[in-house]
Amino acid sequence: MSLLRNNVLCVLLGCGLAGVVGCKKKPPPPPARGEAVRKIKFDGNGRFGSGRTDFALRAAMEQDKNPPFTGLIKPRRRRVFLDRDVLELDAWRIETWYAHQGFYDAAVQGWDVQHVSKGRKFLFWDPPPAVKIRGMVREGKPTVVTKLDYEGMDIIGRPLLMALAAEAPLQKGAPLSVDSIHATVDLALNKLQERSFAYAKIDKQVDVYPGRHEAEVVLQGTPGPSCKFGEIEIVYLGGGAKDAPVIDPKRIEQELLIAEGDRYSLSAMSKTRQRLFGLGVFSVVNVLPQLKTPDSDIVPVRVELARANDRQLRVGAGMLIETGKQDVHVSGDFEHVNLFNKLVRLDWENRVGYTTLAMPGQIAEDGLDAVTEFSGPTVDSTITVTIPRFPSRRWTVSTALDFEMGVEQGYKYTSQGVGPAIRGQLTEKLAMELGYNLEFFQFNELTLAPSEFSNTALGLDFAERYVLTYLRQAFTWDDRNDLFAPTRGQYALYEVAEASRYLGGDFNYIRAKGDHRFYFNLRRLLGDSLSGTLATRIGAGIIQTYGDENYASVPTAERLYLGGSTDVRGWGRRRLGPYLYSNANLSRAASALGVAQITNDTLPVGGTVMAHGTIEPRIYQGSMGFAAFLDAGMVWSELDDVYQPDRDGLPVTIVPSVGGGFRYLLDFAVVRLDVARRLDDEPMFAQESRWGFHFSLAEAF
Repeated sequence: MSLLRNNVLCVLLGCGLAGVVGCKKKPPPPPARGEAVRKIKFDGNGRFGSGRTDFALRAAMEQDKNPPFTGLIKPRRRRVFLDRDVLELDAWRIETWYAHQGFYDAAVQGWDVQHVSKGRKFLFWDPPPAVKIRGMVREGKPTVVTKLDYEGMDIIGRPLLMALAAEAPLQKGAPLSVDSIHATVDLALNKLQERSFAYAKIDKQVDVYPGRHEAEVVLQGTPGPSCKFGEIEIVYLGGGAKDAPVIDPKRIEQELLIAEGDRYSLSAMSKTRQRLFGLGVFSVVNVLPQLKTPDSDIVPVRVELARANDRQLRVGAGMLIETGKQDVHVSGDFEHVNLFNKLVRLDWENRVGYTTLAMPGQIAEDGLDAVTEFSGPTVDSTITVTIPRFPSRRWTVSTALDFEMGVEQGYKYTSQGVGPAIRGQLTEKLAMELGYNLEFFQFNELTLAPSEFSNTALGLDFAERYVLTYLRQAFTWDDRNDLFAPTRGQYALYEVAEASRYLGGDFNYIRAKGDHRFYFNLRRLLGDSLSGTLATRIGAGIIQTYGDENYASVPTAERLYLGGSTDVRGWGRRRLGPYLYSNANLSRAASALGVAQITNDTLPVGGTVMAHGTIEPRIYQGSMGFAAFLDAGMVWSELDDVYQPDRDGLPVTIVPSVGGGFRYLLDFAVVRLDVARRLDDEPMFAQESRWGFHFSLAEAF
């Protein structure tokens, strides 16, 4: 017997309670000495990953609670007080929310309000009495989908229909929920419209049998006529000629992936919108099908464009805090996206700051290492001119001029460089870049004399100033769904650089590096109240010199380094790998695997081989989240050092670290605070700190 018409399900499928459950009204002002709500907990509901956590149930309530540390973090925020009338209605709201999730037997059996503070006045502090609320819930059994049929949609083809059934949120054998029904209807409608059926409809029939906790769902599709695009009308919002950007109209037409007479397609309109945005001269782009009468198989399209400001000036500030390094800076960036009215782009990025590196000093008389600071101002200014669609729309030519004054462990430097490049977007996800780099580099201040770099076990060649030239080839694969906080997809960067004296430089070497990142969405595992990502990463690099021994070397600044907030955490920046001792009496001694570290008074000098990897689950509840991670990596002086079969039976020395951290999502960045600890017992790093602290406004990767 179908029970679809009972009152509960009419509310459920009609979403009549969306305004009650989803929107909270501001409660009236509480009495002056009401009872502040410190905590709201539940017994009997689902736990972590179920989608029915305390957080999810509190979101269905109107009665709120005070956030932690209200008086300290937000002293002017009014406290949240207990309203017993609202709390009684919240029992009904929670039961309705459970009905949306397919739990029709769920009931709130009562509230336990416990007084946890009498609110006694202390000096100037006069807190109100505080209570803790505990709700008792009986969930009952969920209603399971025992039948799920797609009817009237065979026209899209059996393979596509099978793909729809496989990826739909509503699945046979899974619990029934309003959200999954609506999401499945939207997905089915999208499949039909993508196959040219612009006027398609999906009707849903849901029969629920509460006594058996079963539900039968039939989605009936009505495709309508197969449609084609009609006239494409381009309209500039604002109405006047001054509202159109000063570019050749043919440039706009070249970005359109839809044309009169083409088969109707949602993806073609979506990609057209992305390409028009990509021109950089529009602030608003709307590609709107003009759906009128279902009897017509012609769909006109209206393209609405709003002109953006060609010039922008942005100012800001930032900081980086991690073990061994602190950096603060201000930035000022200027961009012009339509230079000469030819879509030529000019970017001038400037950053001025101050960097402090905590460095071990000379060995004190008591045998302990003193800590000194090596610090100074930093400047980074880059001007980039980009010519798009040259020689064709998939290719871009650019030239960058760069000036940098920086501080690294053990030295300060300045560099000036120029780097012309050509980049081709081979497919939507795959890009290739070819470039040339010319750089003039000079050391301004060193903790060691230049002579101390010679005749070490690392075989370093050192020059206080040099010219570096190389060719670069890079391939990038990027299908991440978000640049700042991706939850699915991949990002890969593989590059090769060839430095040669025949290009005008002082070095002969070949450097190859790879970095591959994977992101897996954990939503199905965590439920609806939480979101999460499993992020993994693996990277490696190698440098090989060649040719005349006078040129067969690698400058110290260009060697491979690891350690810090973006690769192997738990280490100071660039401190995982080979080093020299900075103390004048020890400077000719170099690090070696298996050899005990004498002091942490060291100068990292990098290596020619490196490898690293990370596994990091990230869990979010709203904008706040946390992460746990396992990092591992190592930098070796030479390729022969990688294989060490006589050291504890391990063929390769890889240094691991573990840790966790806090995340907070902003619209433009991710606030990240990580704490990590080393797990290795490598004698070469016996004096290094085992803990690392890292603060940044971006994910590690």
